[in-house]
Amino acid sequence: MGMDRTVLAEMQKKLQRELAERERKTLEYWRAEVEKVYKRRHENMASLQLELKNLMERMDNRMRILRKEAEI
Repeated sequence: MGMDRTVLAEMQKKLQRELAERERKTLEYWRAEVEKVYKRRHENMASLQLELKNLMERMDNRMRILRKEAEI
């Protein structure tokens, strides 16, 4: 018998809402992290570059973890 089309459509809508909510939360988190860097008083360009590099490394680490989890 298969799934009713309305049930399938409801499940797709729910999934889309959940994905959008996760994406929103992720963007809010990383925006807040960038804002912290932006608001700090950097004595020179090198200190700003170092903080930005650290932020990018944190993002890279998180993406690496997510990729590994997706492979499992």
